[in-house]
Amino acid sequence: MDAREIGELLGVRYVMVGSVRKNRDAVRITAELVRAADGKQLWADKYDLQLEYIFDIQEEMARQIAATIEPELSKVEQQLAARKAPESLDAWDCYQRGLWNFWRFTTPGFDTAESYFQRAIAADPNFARGHGALSYVNVQRAFIDEPKDRAARLETALRQGRHAVALDELDCFCHCALGRALCLTHQNDEALAALDVSLELNPSFAQAYFAQGFNLLWYGREIEAETLLDRAIMLSPRDSHISAFHHVRSWAHFSLGEYDIAVEFARRATRQSNATYQAFATLAASLGLLGDRAQAATAAAELLQRKSSYNVETARQEFFFCNDVGFINRFVEGLRVAGIANA
Repeated sequence: MDAREIGELLGVRYVMVGSVRKNRDAVRITAELVRAADGKQLWADKYDLQLEYIFDIQEEMARQIAATIEPELSKVEQQLAARKAPESLDAWDCYQRGLWNFWRFTTPGFDTAESYFQRAIAADPNFARGHGALSYVNVQRAFIDEPKDRAARLETALRQGRHAVALDELDCFCHCALGRALCLTHQNDEALAALDVSLELNPSFAQAYFAQGFNLLWYGREIEAETLLDRAIMLSPRDSHISAFHHVRSWAHFSLGEYDIAVEFARRATRQSNATYQAFATLAASLGLLGDRAQAATAAAELLQRKSSYNVETARQEFFFCNDVGFINRFVEGLRVAGIANA
């Protein structure tokens, strides 16, 4: 059947179509995401499998597809919302517009995202995702706000996250936002539980794997964190948050003293268009501890181009969520080698 006909019959905006072809002991499965309105292909991929392993990996393949198309669909929804007149936006449209601004990871982006998420809640006070998104904005702002504003941001993020979960206990995103806020306030056990629920609700949710990896890293469980972060990257390699996936993976290797691997993942983070200045700080610190003063100085110069006021004290304050003083001291030492000044 034509995808447009299926979309009309089911009353859906998107349709997954595909095919299975067998050739001796191998199977090729193709999958496509199609917009039902006009039949336009939005995403496609193929999977070559050996028949003897097909039952072992078919569930994994389904999870991979689900994880991959979620951010792709979100991008399409954001584009649709962007084309609508401001006065015609409903709660879902405002939420999608907010996400587009949120993933810029800039202060103006967070300001605009917060405004749209508030509009979404005004349009529908019981829209759990809107409350969860507001919580996530405050989580992200805690990383870049002035230290004096951080405690208030985190308190607000916790309150909004708990309210989002109360509105919809089956929404994986809301549990994830709450888990991130709990982690940043050193409530790592509670964060572990919240993020486990998020993953139980949606085993394909790359953001939750990332969040749990972040949490376990500061829980002193670097190897488990590395596995979860790798899982997040594998599930959603084009995620809007991919720079942070790589950056936190760099921190995991830095924590283990594997500075060469930390450099590799920090570089991957800095190559993304929405990379924050903090990824350049990690690159500079890792290169500094490797003893590569020339490249460390180059990374430090790039860091200072993005945040001219950055210094050693900035780094200490920005690791407010870190439970390992030794990690911070090594990070600071790497920055000093790279040429970053004291406060």
